[in-house]
Amino acid sequence: MPRDEWEVIEGCHEAIVTPEEWQRVQEMINGRPTIMEGNACPFYNIFHGLIYCATCGKSMQVRYEKVGRTGKNRFTGEMREPIDKAYYICQTYNRMGCKVCSSHKIEARDLYNLVLKDIQELAALAMKDADSFYKRLSSQMERRYQVDTAELQREVERLQTRNQEIDDMFLSLYTDKARGILSEQRFVKLTAAIEQEQEANRRRLQDLAEMMRHSDEQESDVRTFISEIRQYATITELDETVLHRIISKILIGEVRKVDGQKTQEVKIVYNFVGEIPEITE
Repeated sequence: MPRDEWEVIEGCHEAIVTPEEWQRVQEMINGRPTIMEGNACPFYNIFHGLIYCATCGKSMQVRYEKVGRTGKNRFTGEMREPIDKAYYICQTYNRMGCKVCSSHKIEARDLYNLVLKDIQELAALAMKDADSFYKRLSSQMERRYQVDTAELQREVERLQTRNQEIDDMFLSLYTDKARGILSEQRFVKLTAAIEQEQEANRRRLQDLAEMMRHSDEQESDVRTFISEIRQYATITELDETVLHRIISKILIGEVRKVDGQKTQEVKIVYNFVGEIPEITE
C-alpha cells in the first residue's frame, strides 16, 4: 500500500487506554499460547488473532526455520533476531495441502515492517493536516458506503417483496385447504417450509437494518480513527496493544509472479474505517 513520504512530526503522542480497555488487552494477551520450551526460535506472535488468508479466510499460522539453519544474515553477517527466522503460512494449506489452498507464505519481518510503515505514514498524514486527511478519507469511504448502501437497499426490497409473496401464498394455501383441494398433511408440510423461509428473511432484514445504521455513523468513525492514528506519529516499533487498538484484521494474498517478479497483496483492515485505499495526491 504505497503512500507519500511525509516527515514524521516530532513529539510523543501516547495512546490513552481506559482501565476497561487495558483489562481487555491483558486478558487477550494472557490467552495467547506461550512459547514452547526449547523452541529453536522463541518468536512471540504479536499478530495472533489478526492475520488471515485472503483466499480461504482461515488464520495464518506462524512457523520457524528448521533447526540447524545459520543464525547469521548471509548478506550482512549479523546475527538474526527470532522474528527473522519466523514466517506465516495458511492454516488450510498447512493441514490439507496445496490442493485446497496455497501457502500464502510471508516472512514475519516483512509483515512487521509493512504494517509499521503503513501506520507511520497514516499517522504522519493525520498529523500534517487532519482536516484534509479527514476529507479525503471520508470521500473514499462515502463512495464505498454509497455502493454498499445501494446494494443493501436492493436486498431489503427483494426480501420485502418475497415476504409479501409468502403472505399471499399462505392465504392461497388456507383457501385450498378450506375447499378440500389440499390435504391437512400437505398443508402442514408446505406452510412449515415457507414459514421457515419467511423467518430467515425477517432475521436478514434485521441484520441489514443494523448494517445500514452503521453506515450512517461514518463521520464519527472517521474522526475516531484520525484521533487514534495521530497518537502513533512517532511510533518506531509494534506491540500487541497497538495492533489490536487500531487494526481489525490483516489479509494475506497469494504469492504470484508478475513479469518474473514475485508479488503479494497485503490488506490492512483498520478499526472504524476498514481498509484504507490510496488516498494521497
